[in-house]
Amino acid sequence: MKFTELDKRIWIKGLTLECPLGKAMDDCPLNALRHLPVAQMNQTINNLTDEQVESIVGIHQECFHKRLKTIV
Repeated sequence: MKFTELDKRIWIKGLTLECPLGKAMDDCPLNALRHLPVAQMNQTINNLTDEQVESIVGIHQECFHKRLKTIV
């Protein structure tokens, strides 16, 4: 299944609210948004370029799979 840019932005919004593995890593790019009010966080994510969205999704996927290997 191919995710649209809108799907990815929605996914990033969820990841910003909570890391799926509990505590986010210190170098998570979404840490910069986690302290913002939700409305401001949403606006910031909506204004990301497609390249920024792709980068964040890629970083998340790499981090998630790397951390998952240490849990299992």
